Amino acid sequence: MDSSDRAVISTADDAVLAKLSCVEKGYYQDAFVHAMAKGVKGVDTGGRNGSSPMEPIIRKGTHARVCAVDKAISAFLSLRLEGDSSSNIKGRRQVVIFGAGRDTTYLRYRFGYLKGFEEKQVDWFEVDHTFIIEQKAHIWLPHCAPEGVNYNSEMNAATGVSYRASFSRQGGSDANDSNYHLIGHDLRSPPSSLFEKLSDPFHCYDRSIPTIFVMECVIMYLPDEASWNLLRYVANNGEETDQSKEVNSFAVIAMYDPIPSNDRFGQVMLQNLQKRGITGQKHQYGEQLLSLERTLTLSDHLLKLTKSGFDIAVGCNMMDAYDHGIISIDDRRRAARCEMLDELEEFAILMKHYCLCVGVHSRGDRYKSAAISFTSVGKDSLIGFQEGRCKVSRG
Repeated sequence: MDSSDRAVISTADDAVLAKLSCVEKGYYQDAFVHAMAKGVKGVDTGGRNGSSPMEPIIRKGTHARVCAVDKAISAFLSLRLEGDSSSNIKGRRQVVIFGAGRDTTYLRYRFGYLKGFEEKQVDWFEVDHTFIIEQKAHIWLPHCAPEGVNYNSEMNAATGVSYRASFSRQGGSDANDSNYHLIGHDLRSPPSSLFEKLSDPFHCYDRSIPTIFVMECVIMYLPDEASWNLLRYVANNGEETDQSKEVNSFAVIAMYDPIPSNDRFGQVMLQNLQKRGITGQKHQYGEQLLSLERTLTLSDHLLKLTKSGFDIAVGCNMMDAYDHGIISIDDRRRAARCEMLDELEEFAILMKHYCLCVGVHSRGDRYKSAAISFTSVGKDSLIGFQEGRCKVSRG
């Protein structure tokens, strides 16, 4: 592991520290984030009060990020697909989190903090560097089990560092007890090897099942060429190209990523990453520009998605997400009650340099209406994209 790898891996600590600070201030509920932050520098694991110092502007931005990604996942899980006889049918779905780090989204869905999970059979896959996956399986997750719930994990040596994990209630079980998978993989390496691991019988990933791929500040850290390769595979749900027009499949992506633009704020953003040893470093994959350095605007992100094979991509900057439909009024009111924010202009600048993008690629007729629904814009948008406040790209 070289210095640039360690610098990128450390961003998982930054993210969980910001989320912990939000939870402690009351922005949203997460019963697992404190346990997941175990061992992070600057966290007082002996108590909650004041254990994760963070600026209000960072808390507010982090809260918006959590709400936006939750909204995209919930929208996917709530989709009515052809063949569903009712809104509560236990239709199977797959969620794949790339660069999962110390993320607790699975736990919040699994134990009822977020809606949609309990209504369907959801197979949940988390992918990250083997160093992260080993710690998550053996150190962080065992501390996250609620009272009366047992945590178990089983390693699959055939696919390297990968695990099937479960949280089962003592004296009982449900359909989602064993549908949680942790996959160790370097996302810079060929995507074909990743999907081989996922598709191993031990994990039972199924390319024909509707799947959402979630990437929060992940694409930005990949060499640009590697990011294109990964997105092409994701668009085709694990295939390099669109193999068959006869097979029904449905792949969705939800991305949260920076948009440096060409202004002073964006330049400082890139300079800070260089100081941390993330950009401008030589490693085994060569000295390529990162996706972040090539994908500077919202339009760049959307065009990249459609050129990678997605039929349609929709996105907006996070300030528009906050003010116009994606972040709910209730969530904004809760944030306002937590603390006052004096740096309103700075907050607006920060939010305009991040975006939420979603894309859809469907094959066959079965999922056409679902694809239209998921990427809709206007008053009927499941995610909250509004006319004049988002951009759309079509493949």
